[in-house]
Amino acid sequence: MQRLKFTKSTLSKLAVTGDTARCGDSEIKELFFEISSGGGQKFKLIKKFEGRKLTVTLGSFPTMTVEQARRTALECLELMRKGINPNAEKKAKRRQHQNVFLFSDLFNIYKADFEVRIRAGERRRKSLEDAESMYKQHTHPLFRSTDIRLLSNEDARQVIGILKTTKSAATSNKALTQIKSLFNFAKREGLLGENHFAVFKKFAEQPRERVLTQDEEIRLLAALDDEPKIYKDIVLIALMTGQRKNCVLSMRWEEIDPHQGIWAIPASKAKSKKGLVVPLIPSAMEILQRRSQAAEQGEGFVFPNKRSKLGHVVEKTGQGSFWRRITMRAGLYSDDKAQRLTFHDLRRSTATRMARAGIELAIIQKALGHSSIAITQRTYAHHDLSQVRAGLEHIQATSNKLEGLKAELQALTPEQRKELLGGL
Repeated sequence: MQRLKFTKSTLSKLAVTGDTARCGDSEIKELFFEISSGGGQKFKLIKKFEGRKLTVTLGSFPTMTVEQARRTALECLELMRKGINPNAEKKAKRRQHQNVFLFSDLFNIYKADFEVRIRAGERRRKSLEDAESMYKQHTHPLFRSTDIRLLSNEDARQVIGILKTTKSAATSNKALTQIKSLFNFAKREGLLGENHFAVFKKFAEQPRERVLTQDEEIRLLAALDDEPKIYKDIVLIALMTGQRKNCVLSMRWEEIDPHQGIWAIPASKAKSKKGLVVPLIPSAMEILQRRSQAAEQGEGFVFPNKRSKLGHVVEKTGQGSFWRRITMRAGLYSDDKAQRLTFHDLRRSTATRMARAGIELAIIQKALGHSSIAITQRTYAHHDLSQVRAGLEHIQATSNKLEGLKAELQALTPEQRKELLGGL
């Protein structure tokens, strides 16, 4: 493709001769001049954004001058650097001019503020990725083209009703948390006067209790033998450390101290927003030492993936994911989500094994990086109830037996009771 220095005379000649359909500016590589089949002449910005090619129409030539096109292109590039889609920004401005304020407008403002907080070290990039996923899949469809400044308490109740009838309790609670956060942000920034969702409480949800049985763990480990080494190592490290999927996948060599045998997870990665030091057992250190010896010079990640925009292995839940492949091979995948083994279940399984071995909850809390021991108790203490339940069942059985003996005694005649007692 041709590149040249954009000037009014140069572009005017191209328009007359029609020699090219598109050419690039030599000063700003993302800026292009395009002539359509109908003769239209437009400046466009073309750049990869969030993993996809994004085209932004800047304006028509010669109404928009070359200088204006370059200035607008730089403004768009700055927005993209902040994580804002210039096309979405233009739509938001048009709607504001039309006196309409949508949920999508609020989310874009919230996202820009989130980006600033990430750069300041106050928030995590993973948290924003999760927020965007929740927005696209669950919260945005609830509002669509509604002017959120016109929402009433009744409108809010209807939104909550849709969540309750169409989503699981867990998903509904995450969606409600995001909606509350966004509307609180809007109220704090003076964008809205009232948060109609503030009064709604979370839905009651059944905590997930799925853990690996001994037989299932044997099948899982056997299924790993047919996997590429990198995926096998990921699962084994997860089982040996009990850490969250994101922390394991994004593990960096700079976080590993091979001399002390510890893994220092920075606060920027930890869900509790506090740094965590994880002891590495000898089997885990053997895996890391082997991977270190095979790692490319200068490689930062323990589990690298050059095709990933993050630079390390990522795990989705789709058909081609390594976790889906492993669990299907081990017979641990199910269409029933409650029975299906998830990656997070490895963390729960590790903690449960510790609890069954008699490890104190305070130590398990520290190992998992829970901000409160109440979280550890709520999540894992039910696995310690088996002995208590067995004792209560024994009491019930004894009580039933005594009731039976009592009934038999009451059925005896006075002579039979006297004879029985005399025999004692």
